[in-house]
Amino acid sequence: MRVFRDYPRLLLLGVSIAAAYILYLWGWFDPFASLTNGGGYVALFIAGILFSFGFTAAFGFAIFVELAHVTNPFFGAVAGGLGALTADLTIFQLMRFEFFHEELHRLKGTRFLQRVRSILYHERFPERLRSYILWSFAGIVIASPLPDEIGVVLVSSLAEINQRTFALFCFFLNTAGILLILLATRL
Repeated sequence: MRVFRDYPRLLLLGVSIAAAYILYLWGWFDPFASLTNGGGYVALFIAGILFSFGFTAAFGFAIFVELAHVTNPFFGAVAGGLGALTADLTIFQLMRFEFFHEELHRLKGTRFLQRVRSILYHERFPERLRSYILWSFAGIVIASPLPDEIGVVLVSSLAEINQRTFALFCFFLNTAGILLILLATRL
């Protein structure tokens, strides 16, 4: 099993997603719905923090799903977005993305990503379009339950970005992603 040997942290990410799903099916997240004396927004803030880190994103997602029916999705998205922003600023400041650095470096060497890189960095490919594509991809990663570490790496490698711009970017995208989760769960 060469994949497990080459990408151990990505394997661990898959295991954490499976564990969160199994725990959700077993009802381990049900108590969060009963702890909504304050509207559940503190739990949503904590879920937002969990949502940003790769290994805990699935657990944060499960808490969002559990609380979607007992909270206002708009206020809940803001609470979760603030939690996710807290985590993303921590990642940005401490450069926690080093945890995935080895796997990301190995993934860069794959044939698919080398092909994408050769297209994006071709001399005839406009710099502005390349920047838009990379910012868009980073935004999708940050807004989704995928590890924000990857999105933070992309954003910090694109340009010199100040902390305020980064914070606004992450807050908006995380809040939008969490709002989509909360609204979709209520359907």
